[in-house]
Amino acid sequence: MGRNSQQRRAHKQRQQATRQRSAPVRTGTGGSSPTLDELIGFACEAAFGPGADKALFARTMVLLQSLEAEADPLDRPSTRVVQVLQRLTESVLDGGWQPADLVHVVKREWTVRAGRLATGLIAEHARRFEAPTRAPHAWLGQLQDLGVVDAARTTVVGGRGDLLAVWARTERLHPEEALTAAVQVLAQVRQLPRLPIVLTVPSKWGATNRGVLPTPHSTDGIDAKALQLIRALLAKAEATTFEAEAEAFTAKAQELMTRHSIDAAVLAYAAAGSRTAAGVESRRVHIDNPYAEEKAGFLSAIASVNGVRSVWVPYAGLCTMLGFPVDLQLTDLLFTSLLVQATRASAAATAGNRALSTASFRRAFLVAFAHRIAERLEAARSHVAADAVHEYGESLLPVLASREAAVEAAYEAAFPNATTMRRRSLNAAGWYAGTAAADAADIGAGAAITRG
Repeated sequence: MGRNSQQRRAHKQRQQATRQRSAPVRTGTGGSSPTLDELIGFACEAAFGPGADKALFARTMVLLQSLEAEADPLDRPSTRVVQVLQRLTESVLDGGWQPADLVHVVKREWTVRAGRLATGLIAEHARRFEAPTRAPHAWLGQLQDLGVVDAARTTVVGGRGDLLAVWARTERLHPEEALTAAVQVLAQVRQLPRLPIVLTVPSKWGATNRGVLPTPHSTDGIDAKALQLIRALLAKAEATTFEAEAEAFTAKAQELMTRHSIDAAVLAYAAAGSRTAAGVESRRVHIDNPYAEEKAGFLSAIASVNGVRSVWVPYAGLCTMLGFPVDLQLTDLLFTSLLVQATRASAAATAGNRALSTASFRRAFLVAFAHRIAERLEAARSHVAADAVHEYGESLLPVLASREAAVEAAYEAAFPNATTMRRRSLNAAGWYAGTAAADAADIGAGAAITRG
């Protein structure tokens, strides 16, 4: 770029900045100058949602930045934004959102860096609500995964001092950048609707969680050594480039999981009789872009085969699964493994062919892959169910039927207004390629999945 061009561009940028600073922003109530809360509200409306307006957001942030430089520390926009974020964090966590859900939805909309700001807010919340001694064990597990509590789950890490300033220093952000990002996060969080509650919310926590047995999500009824072996086998199946090896690894893992699912069903029925509904649990699965809707459909297909119901929540980028613990674990592990295989197969199908490297092709590929995989898993399930009946006798049938009915009842109670996802038109080449790849996918010869 020539010197004259650079000068013209610099002049244009200065003009734009001047216009932004002088351009009007909505007045407050009664035509008066807007209050600090009103300015923050204008910025939030312009930052996120149906009224998003980048230009208006930029102008409003200019005003907020000027107040930030002039105001007393207690009256600064950054202080008020953090206060509102803290209050809203408490509200959404009491409204069905879990710590990992909140971080996921912020990262999904903004950045990983913004997700770490959400983590800081959760740390502050965990400190205020004494999470290490009061939160459910599954909640503590999420806090541990986020780095909010230590490995022993006894001490909150972070959540002290000026959250925004601490975060800005950690991220090496200029204060103006930090305030802008915080307002964007605030704009999103304040629009989050309630979610179905699947864990006891903070306002309902007891005085202590000591003596309360952990939820079974760590192993979900599967022997710890067996679970470790299953994970190792699936990891090897995903890593190897040799189909025969992958099939052997996956088949063995499938065999172990199916065995545990059936045995758990029989043992639970023997212990509780027909009172199986008490064993139905919920689990959240976070779905990342791209092709989040198609991935959610993939999960639903695998879940259905395994006696699990899955509900896609698009605005949150997550699925809520309902089922028995062993089956939830089975579905989660299998989905993760098969998604790796589908991604690898899609990349192979489009390699060296730019005409196929389109979003429509990849989307159709994934849908077709999921559809065909579900058919293969259903056939495998029928096979293993027949073997199980031969081993346990006809008494196994009411066991499986009662568990299916219990899951369906829990689903209807939790999601009475759920609707079926509409399937968009699909790329024909992607569909056929995905079907072919699914036929070659490694679910294991003779392996089986059960509704167990």
